[in-house]
Formats: sequence, structure tokens, C-alpha cells
Amino acid sequence: MPAQLDIEEYFVEEVRVKANPDYSGEISHEGEISVSFNIKRKGTEPFFMIPMIINVNKTKKAFETAPYQIVLRITGFFRFKEGTDEVTIKKMIGLNAPAMLYSIARGIVSQTTAQSLHGKFILPTVNFVELVTKRRKKKIST
Repeated sequence: MPAQLDIEEYFVEEVRVKANPDYSGEISHEGEISVSFNIKRKGTEPFFMIPMIINVNKTKKAFETAPYQIVLRITGFFRFKEGTDEVTIKKMIGLNAPAMLYSIARGIVSQTTAQSLHGKFILPTVNFVELVTKRRKKKIST
């Protein structure tokens, strides 16, 4: 049975990995991470574009004790199956599509860093329910 939401295409706009030459610890898959994204819809069609920016150890302080500083800008294009009702679309697009795109980003980062100074770095998992809830609360308070 086909899924109601599908990623049709994605592209990487930027991937930047900076290795910390002073890092001598074991590779850690933790760090200071931020994920931001926007959801853009094409009119009333069930077609969406989601640009996402992922930053790992962006601050100087975080990078001092980490193996890498990473920036990834990726954009995904998503479509719902024809006939999907609007309630389902609104329910799924904010959580499912960013989670799908982030999982692609995890593969890109791990492949890129596998050839880097400190070895493979896997982006930590992100709780998109929590992330979206925080975004909604922030919008309400501003």
C-alpha cells in the first residue's frame, strides 16, 4: 500500500564540515545541534517544499570540545497522494516531512564525515514532535 506522503525530490544546497584539529577524544555523536525548516505550499495543491538548515557545534565554545562543526542546507519536495483530505495533510506535513528529510540529511553527513579527519559522525536523532511544539509556542508568544 503506497504511503499518503512521498518525497519526490531533494537537493543539497550546502554541506560544510570543519574538523577540529585539536580534538583527540573518541568520536561522539552528540553536540550542540539546531534544526530549522520552513514549509511552503504550492497554492492549494498537495505539493510542498521544505528547506532545512542543520547546524552542529555552530558556536566557538561547542566546537572547542567537538570533532566537527557541520552545516547542511537541504531542500525536499513532498507530495500527498491524490485524494488525501486537508485534515490529514495538515496533521502530517509538519512532522512527517521534516523527519523524512532529516533522515536523508543523517546519511549525507555520515557519508561526508566518513572520509574526514575524525571518522564518521552520525547526526543525533531529533524529536520532531517536541521541535514543532516549541515552534508553535514561540509563534504564539511573539
